[in-house]
Amino acid sequence: MLSRSTTRRVVAGLALAITAGVLAGCTDDGTGPAGDDTGAAGGAVPDVLSAYPKDNWNVTISSVAFDQSDMRPMQEWYMDEVERRTGGAIMFHRTTNNEICAQSDQYSCVQSGAAGLLVQVPNYQPTVFTPSSLPEITFGGDNAAAITAAIDELGTTNADVQAFWAGKGLVPVATWSVGRILLGSKVPLDGLDDLTGLSMRTAGTIAAPDLAAAGVVPAQVTADEAYNALSTGVVQAAAGAIDFAYALKLGEVLPYWVDPGLGVYSEFSMYWSKAQWDEFPADVQAVLEDINETATSSGKWVDLWQDGYDSQPMDDGAPAHFLGAGDECTAIQAMPSVKSMTAWDASTVAAFEALGAKTDSGTTTNDALWVKNATAAGLTNAQGVLDQYEQLYAKYAAQFTDAKYATDPVTTCIQSFQR
Repeated sequence: MLSRSTTRRVVAGLALAITAGVLAGCTDDGTGPAGDDTGAAGGAVPDVLSAYPKDNWNVTISSVAFDQSDMRPMQEWYMDEVERRTGGAIMFHRTTNNEICAQSDQYSCVQSGAAGLLVQVPNYQPTVFTPSSLPEITFGGDNAAAITAAIDELGTTNADVQAFWAGKGLVPVATWSVGRILLGSKVPLDGLDDLTGLSMRTAGTIAAPDLAAAGVVPAQVTADEAYNALSTGVVQAAAGAIDFAYALKLGEVLPYWVDPGLGVYSEFSMYWSKAQWDEFPADVQAVLEDINETATSSGKWVDLWQDGYDSQPMDDGAPAHFLGAGDECTAIQAMPSVKSMTAWDASTVAAFEALGAKTDSGTTTNDALWVKNATAAGLTNAQGVLDQYEQLYAKYAAQFTDAKYATDPVTTCIQSFQR
């Protein structure tokens, strides 16, 4: 199996041959390259590809990321970088969150051809996006850079994962952590006893069964429905990422927030529609691969998550600042309605982990539950996929040791929280 970098060099070389053949045998109808800027076979991918006319491909994105979410900077940077690196040959129609497809069924936008680029929370459609759901295995590592790099390499080296994506008509771009899960409530949650009988908005294929094992009554409610569910009394509490408190305004109705030790419970993932991807010539695909490889190997996805991003689209869209996790922490601390943000101690977390995951067929381990779910979703050799992911995560966690990557922003926010 070729590595991503090897594949990129081969693709760049193939692009030259393809381009030469096209130019020799066809006239320029405005859809093919107007020149060759890829360099010699095996050479570096160009910083800006100038072989195609501007707006040659107009791509619609469908995304679940809210404007105020700290998950938004990554998609905006990626679209800006694709437009820049292709010289505007690829331009994006940037829809607002859930504008053209429902949050619970973003995949339909790919199936119908309404969108060529997709950003979805895999656990909203777990049977469709199964390989991207590995970070949902709770009580695991929370090094965000290692998570992104491990999922990326898994997708470029594991034949079972590649076959799964091919069957769904998807080409994965990146998966990134939403961070450690927080529980928000109207009263302090000081330990496991406080969870018994508590109705709670939950998500995550593993976190919800873990919380059920602790006595929570889970309600599978999507992020955009959470505020209404709390306001109408459908649930008493909510489990979610740090941006639930600010971007989704749950801090207005839930004053007490605690990290119960579950760790990462969910992720965002970006995919090209395979139909859209196949419209791009090999040299364009090589540029897209290079963008992702550079970002993944450098921790760029995590930098964007933590620091935010100032978008600079190439079309007439106005530049905009998208908040990072650091911005959201500052905003949450400024909310007078939020009274505390704390974390359970190690002994309580250990007792929580020992409970396992509660399912209709009984209590099981988190790893076994993921393997069962992934197998049912059609992923071949799910245990082998999990084993490789854990090996890759350990490899990249040893590389990304800077505190910015090794310490989750939820932990950083809790440590700085003052009242």
